[in-house]
Amino acid sequence: MLNRILLLLFLFLNNSSYGQWKSFYPDNKLKNQSNKNQGKSSNETIKYNNIFFSALKQKSLDNKEASLALFEKCIEKNPTLYEAYYQASTIYKTLKKPIIAKEYSLKAVDSNKKNIWYLRNHAEILFINQEYNESAKQYVEIIKLQPDNEFNYYKLADTYIYNQQYLRAIKVYDDLESLKGTDKILSMQKHKLYLQVKDIKKATKTLELLSDKYPKDIEVLHILAEAYILNNQNEKAFSIFQQISEKDPENGRIHLTLANLYRDNGDLENSFQELKKAFINEKVLLETKIAILSSYIGIISVNDTMRKQAFELGSILLNKHQDEAIAYAIYGDLYYADGNKKKAKKNYKKSISISQSIQAVWTQLLFLEVEENNYDSLLIFSNKAISYFPSDPLYYYFHAISNIYFKKYNTALNSLELGVEYVFDNEMLYAEFQSSLADTYHALKIHDKSDSIFDQLLLNNSNNVIVLNNYSYYLSLRKKDLNRAKKMSKKCNDLEPNNGTYQDTYGWVLYCLGDFENAKIWIERALSNGSQTSAVVVEHYGDILFNLGLKKEAVSEWIKAKNLGDGSKFLEEKIKNEDLFE
Repeated sequence: MLNRILLLLFLFLNNSSYGQWKSFYPDNKLKNQSNKNQGKSSNETIKYNNIFFSALKQKSLDNKEASLALFEKCIEKNPTLYEAYYQASTIYKTLKKPIIAKEYSLKAVDSNKKNIWYLRNHAEILFINQEYNESAKQYVEIIKLQPDNEFNYYKLADTYIYNQQYLRAIKVYDDLESLKGTDKILSMQKHKLYLQVKDIKKATKTLELLSDKYPKDIEVLHILAEAYILNNQNEKAFSIFQQISEKDPENGRIHLTLANLYRDNGDLENSFQELKKAFINEKVLLETKIAILSSYIGIISVNDTMRKQAFELGSILLNKHQDEAIAYAIYGDLYYADGNKKKAKKNYKKSISISQSIQAVWTQLLFLEVEENNYDSLLIFSNKAISYFPSDPLYYYFHAISNIYFKKYNTALNSLELGVEYVFDNEMLYAEFQSSLADTYHALKIHDKSDSIFDQLLLNNSNNVIVLNNYSYYLSLRKKDLNRAKKMSKKCNDLEPNNGTYQDTYGWVLYCLGDFENAKIWIERALSNGSQTSAVVVEHYGDILFNLGLKKEAVSEWIKAKNLGDGSKFLEEKIKNEDLFE
């Protein structure tokens, strides 16, 4: 097909060239010279055409550089044949060389101001050069030549839009509509442009005319309703949204819009009914439903009506999305916000059984296990969480403290040393890791490392009550630096008074220093502040009483400690022999 076209073009150009030659030399003069010149001109034309056709062939093969070189050769041989300028300019345009492309396209246009292809190419190049005014002038001329070609109108309007001449663009669309009648695409574009120039009334009027022609077009009605809202005509907007709801009851987006409008008008009951329709509708995105339910979380504990709505919507969500992990996750969040941790855990566990990819669910579940001291579950779930999110330090921390609870200190140490490497820009979590490392080193009797970490933590924050308490208690157990331990423990109690654990530590440090009377006072404070259920504190109380000569009372406290469980390794011997062993 290409060869045939080239052949036809070859013949056409040859005939054209011969026609030009015949008109230049009269037949009745210089006949012999004419024949000679004719032969010479014919040879030149053939050479020119061969180069030109080769250039076209290379262009068709997308060999731009080779084609361009041949067109340039054509121009050099005969600069009065302007088709070569046009062809070369189109290549320079694709090569993103707009300056020379413009120069060549202008030569082509100047040679023939009615050639549509020349004009259109020149207009495009001017547009690329951001010479929008000049480009628009070219498209105006093109429209004069081709008034029925819609493409030309769109190109002219685009040029005006890029030049921010929005009203001129609207005029072009008006001209096109007068040609083809009211058109949805044109009207929508005019609407946007009127909004751009902040003419809300004309923007709305454009849509009203469009809706008159397309009264069943839901998209047009929807945009018209939104235009009424922008124009503070809420009643008209509300009326149209209701029409859409009646015409398209499966349109979930409309139910959400109506829910917002009812709510804004104070009609909470109808707002909720529309929300329910939206939640039932499978076309409404799950993410949208999740976002709506999330908005309830902060208010269900203080508003019973909102609480009931939230759980009703949550129930609909689960019914429609039974296989979606995120649905159970948000339902778990609702229960957690409502204080029902048991049901929250149930839904979180269901969520991770469907998909293990929602990290927030793992985090919530682990925090719940910690809150309820379920260290066996904490150990299991933290281990799984690490396998899915191996760079989250929090999961290593949970894994470590569960192992510390079960006295698996080496395993805990490994988790802490791994996890702390992933802590970035979180000073509080880093301090927790370091504190737990110090606790673990103490349990493993690596006291130099434990003491070193505690010292560093106190340098960073001298008011860290957990560090002050634990460090002083560990020193008292080792009977080391007791005066320093006393000072740290006293500061801890000053910072956080009425904490039974901290009061027990101070009492025990005093006991180790031989101050049994004051030790008794502080231990009794601890017992009255919640430590009466701690076997360790009750046993300490017995030890103090024994040293104060209250043997009978001491044995009684030791027996209480035994019944509470988890006392010292000497507890049984103390009770059996009614004597103090340390």
